[in-house]
Amino acid sequence: MMTHTFNKSADLYNMILGGLIALSSEQQVGKLTSKPASENVFLGKWLKRAKKQRCYPKSVSDDINNLLKLYFLEGRTGNLASLFRSIFRECQFIKGISQQFTQPDKQRFDSAMNNLAKNDWFITLPIKHCKEADAPYKPRKTKEIFTTKWYWDGTFNEQNKLIKSFSIFVVSFPQEVIDCLYEHGFALVMGLTSHDNEGNDYYQYQIFPNNNYYGDVAIPSKFQR
Repeated sequence: MMTHTFNKSADLYNMILGGLIALSSEQQVGKLTSKPASENVFLGKWLKRAKKQRCYPKSVSDDINNLLKLYFLEGRTGNLASLFRSIFRECQFIKGISQQFTQPDKQRFDSAMNNLAKNDWFITLPIKHCKEADAPYKPRKTKEIFTTKWYWDGTFNEQNKLIKSFSIFVVSFPQEVIDCLYEHGFALVMGLTSHDNEGNDYYQYQIFPNNNYYGDVAIPSKFQR
């Protein structure tokens, strides 16, 4: 599927929600199947009506046009419903993480790491590793979180405020880490994933100051239900 950047605003959230409600209503009364092709055609027609009737604020006109471009280009092979649900989950996520926290960034981050350590995560921030001279880092535990010195240095200032983006690397299934950092006010943006010969999976996540992120955000469990 082609990709576009969508501004995750309240107006977009309401528009996407309207489309999903209309889709669900048709399915509940038996007028529409849950097959991706059927859902795609329904949402394509729904978007055309929404544009023609100007049902939503001008602020989402570009988003509607981008979604329609996907529909016209991909036709029945597209999956607008999947994209609608993905945008909806991220809008929910942004709304949930926008709450104000009284503790400094570093204190909240340390608290998240402490909670994860209590659940048997081995944490090293940063590891002692030279990317020019050393072989690729190998984890010491099956559940591990680490970062490197060149990511970690200068991440927080003297007021414990996050002042630059940095990456953490998660070994093992990462959902618990995503959920814990979300509860402490941090959005994780998905980076690279890799697998080594010992069977370890590595997941890279970026954290941005004030959660002003770009890229694909990792969705916490509470928004996947």
